[in-house]
This record gives sequence, structure tokens and C-alpha cells, in this order.
Amino acid sequence: MTDVPALDTIRFELDGDLLIATLSRPSRANAVSRQMLRELIELADWLDGNEAVRFLILTGDGPIFAAGQDLQEMREPLSDESQTRAAMRALQRLAQEVMHKLEGLEQIAFAVIQGSAYGAGVAIAMTADFRLMEADAVLNLPETNLGMFLTYGATPRLVSVMGASAAKEFVMFARDMPAADALRHGLVNAVSPRGELMEAALAQVNELRGKDFRSLRITKRIAQAAAAVNVGDILVGEPELSEGALSDGTTLELVDRFFKNKR
Repeated sequence: MTDVPALDTIRFELDGDLLIATLSRPSRANAVSRQMLRELIELADWLDGNEAVRFLILTGDGPIFAAGQDLQEMREPLSDESQTRAAMRALQRLAQEVMHKLEGLEQIAFAVIQGSAYGAGVAIAMTADFRLMEADAVLNLPETNLGMFLTYGATPRLVSVMGASAAKEFVMFARDMPAADALRHGLVNAVSPRGELMEAALAQVNELRGKDFRSLRITKRIAQAAAAVNVGDILVGEPELSEGALSDGTTLELVDRFFKNKR
């Protein structure tokens, strides 16, 4: 087995058949940058076909899982509107590749959501087979407050998990979703007190280690195939919708307002 790749935005801890991957941009609350997306693809490619690693835990560095898409990157000026539109479209194609590759892993994956997860962080957590969350953490999808719509192919995945009406409420109102509500809607599988989350995840990994891995892998494939019906048509249109909707000036104005209010 080749060594775990050396990446700048993701840290690794390899423990036998378990890889713990930590999203690590602590100065930016682990905001998802283009570099992080590319490195998640590199991670997925390394794991692809790696039979020695059977389990993956994905978590965040510090008190938060991930703050969502790096909005500062979105505010970087480009030379003209056509370049902005192309960048928006390319970002969504990159994000969709990340989602596809992470979901397609043969490893059994756990997302350990300490603190909170926002936007793109929620989307990335949804690629895991199981999600665990701290009892006082929240999920939030702030896109509609920023003149955006939820991308990464996350909306159809939310609909698959929680139903269309609840998914629309979660996305459109952009309210915090407490851990108890996330558990009720099936967005997370378990909730643990602060400080006990990783221990709970490791206990679940150890329980699955006692089972036939081929059976686990096949079950994962069947369940994912059943959940993915009709998702493809929606994913085809997202990059094209993004290049128009996110580059008309309104989004950047609202993003600037967000940073002003934050200061």
C-alpha cells in the first residue's frame, strides 16, 4: 500500500484498516476552497481500490466541521463576466466530481460533525454512509440568504433522505437545524454529547469490523443505487444554472453584506 498522500487542506491518521481524514483550514473555519475540493478528489482516488483501508472517518479540525464554501474565493475579482460565469460553472463541476467520488468509495464512511456544518460542509458530510453529530451542534444551509441556491447536487440528496417538503423548508428558510431535528429527519444517524463524538464513531467502526466486509460493501452499493434514481438529470443542469444565477452581481452584493455584518 502506498503512503497516504501529503495534502495541504486535509490531515490524515491511519490506524490499520481505518483512515481518519480531517478537513484542516482552521484559520478559515475549514471553509471549502477549490484546493480542498481538488484534494478530496486526490484522497478519493487514493482510497479507490485500496483494499487495506475499509473504513473512513471524515471530520473537521477544531471546533467546527466545515464552514461551507469559501466565500472569500468567490469575491476574488475576475477580468470580465464571461470569466466569472466560467469559474462558477467549473466550481460546480469540480464539486459534483467530489460528491460522486466520495459516495462511490468502497470504504464504509462516517462523517463526524463536531461543532457545526454549513453549506458545502453539509453537502460533503452527506456523502458518508453514516453521520454522527454533537448534541449542541447545528446544520445550516445559508445559500438563499446569499442570493445562491444549494449546489453540489445536495438538494436531490436531501430530498432522498428527508422528503421534498422538509428538504425545501431546510434549504429555503436557511434556519439552523439542531442535532435533535437532524436526527429526526434522518440527516444524522446518532447524536452524542460534546467530547464523546469520536469515541462513538470508533465504537461503530469496531462493531462493523466484526462483520463480513464484502457483505457491508455490497449492501452499500445496493442502497446507494436505490437512492440515486433520477438524480442524474438534476446534476446535469446545476453547472449551467450556477454560471448564470451566481454571477449577476446580486450574489456578490449579498456576500459583501454578509462579511460587513460579520465584522
